Amino acid sequence: MNPHYLPVPDALSRHFWEGARDRKLMIQRCPVTGRHQWYPRGHSVHAPGAEPQWVQASGRGTLFTYSVIHRGNGTTPTPYICAVIELEEGVLFTSTLHGVEEGDVRIGMAVEVNFEQPSGTDFFLPVFRPATQ
Repeated sequence: MNPHYLPVPDALSRHFWEGARDRKLMIQRCPVTGRHQWYPRGHSVHAPGAEPQWVQASGRGTLFTYSVIHRGNGTTPTPYICAVIELEEGVLFTSTLHGVEEGDVRIGMAVEVNFEQPSGTDFFLPVFRPATQ
């Protein structure tokens, strides 16, 4: 993988990357309202004075929208499906959708998280696939 496209964990995203390494999808929750948020922030969007807590998400959701990428930047084989997943916790999470043919993708389909380790790296990325229910 091109080193220019590697994530750079920082103090704010550290819990997310540690969770991914352990195959856990970590998101934030407001300690005041109990509502979840994604992407990582140093404050709660639901109670701005509160510091959010990191919690493990269920890893289940539904396909909110998607786009099939036919021409990429060269780091990911094309075509691939860029997906926005609405997690059960109510947040939108952008990832890739694997294990389904382009013609079989449907908005609202049930999906679940999986983790992949890009070759030559020491980190894991959350990707989604159709739920096995």
